[in-house]
Amino acid sequence: MLLIVTDDGLLMHHRDDKPGIPHPDCWAGFGGAVEEGETVEEALHREVREETGLEIADPVFLADAVDHEGDGRLVSLFYVTADCTPDDIDLQEGADVGIQRLDDLPGLKITPFVRRVIEDRLRPVIDASRQSPGPA
Repeated sequence: MLLIVTDDGLLMHHRDDKPGIPHPDCWAGFGGAVEEGETVEEALHREVREETGLEIADPVFLADAVDHEGDGRLVSLFYVTADCTPDDIDLQEGADVGIQRLDDLPGLKITPFVRRVIEDRLRPVIDASRQSPGPA
């Protein structure tokens, strides 16, 4: 699964609100299942391309997380920093895309394992990259 970090927040995928799918009507990253014979990275590139039309470069691994609240599968989460907007997405799956400000995440309905990885792994990376160096 891929999270896209922009200057304004996280470009995220709003999942369909359909019975029978894990985490309906939640915000999450982009991506899906690994097919037989694929590596996790190959699946990530393929799924993001199929769902969004985007070709991603150099995704950074964040964590493997178990979707305890959903289907119980192990999900590998990655991020990229990109100058992307919702208009750049050719959405082929899901209800919507949007940029979510980090300060708004606590009140947003987010897939639980994605929320944990954002808070535990991605937010510290974003915060560190946005800190300006102090005076010399």
